Amino acid sequence: VRPILNAPRYFVLSGWVNDGTLWGLAGENPVDIDARTGAGTAWAVRASGARRSPDKSALAWGDPSGIWIMRRGGRPRRLLTYASLPQLPAGDPTNDVHWAPNGRRLLTSWRDEGNVTYALVDTINGTVEPIVTRLAGYGSPSGVLWLDDRRILFTAPAIASKDGSTDYRESGWRTDLMIHDLGTHTYEKVTDVPDGVFLSVAGAFGDTVVAVRRSGSENLATFSLLDTQRWSETPSGLTRGSGIAVTSDGARAVIFRSDDVMSEVIIRSRRTGAPHAAPVLLPGRISGAAWSPNGRALAVSTMAEETVEGSPSDRRARYRLSVIEQP
Repeated sequence: VRPILNAPRYFVLSGWVNDGTLWGLAGENPVDIDARTGAGTAWAVRASGARRSPDKSALAWGDPSGIWIMRRGGRPRRLLTYASLPQLPAGDPTNDVHWAPNGRRLLTSWRDEGNVTYALVDTINGTVEPIVTRLAGYGSPSGVLWLDDRRILFTAPAIASKDGSTDYRESGWRTDLMIHDLGTHTYEKVTDVPDGVFLSVAGAFGDTVVAVRRSGSENLATFSLLDTQRWSETPSGLTRGSGIAVTSDGARAVIFRSDDVMSEVIIRSRRTGAPHAAPVLLPGRISGAAWSPNGRALAVSTMAEETVEGSPSDRRARYRLSVIEQP
């Protein structure tokens, strides 16, 4: 475990640019960090919630005025101005963006109380195309992942039980996965979990989605693998945890057991005969985690509320960044 002692203050990890460079947000400021030396290179722009393009060459983010794009070494360009839209979707822009794998579109949304409208924004000309994300019996979805340039994966809570009861539950009766297909303009449910089971998505590798399955109010979840063609579910065989991240080839997984004080990091090989790593303890709650592209290093950022030395009644947030790699 190699702490990056000179990481920027308030740094929260977003991911890797390449096998030698990390990136994330120090407050609202995007920063690239050398994974070996800790030296940081700021983008010199305030971009809260920024997301990196699939080819790592650009950032996109939203602010109260619209959606912006910035190329590395360039200047910010406002791709979309909300005030210029002839017809705004209902509600307020969430400023959340998700890049399509080919970099040609962004998924964004507007929220009006409990309702959410999703739309695609062309990254060349800024045109907006609303998409259908409504399904009877389910509430407003959350867009989580582009599976490819055509299919977008959502999660959505059920507003009624399997037997038809519509008693209100804050988190819904269950949570299933949905797919919007841009080619057919369809929005369909691809899982069918029982009441009391809530699915979320922790990433994907190849044609496999890593699903997080929680029951009721349990803190620890189980993890399963979903085939993105048939949507058959296979138990992962991994230990329960509060979170998970898997390498891009699916060969290694890291399971987290995290609370506000301490996080346990459990690295497991998914290949027969390959050794597991010893568990690692890190102070604080995990705020970001990502495997390097080659799968040989894991970066983790944490945040903990700690007592100020000499002033036991005062507390401050302590941000840390570490890289865990093979000896």
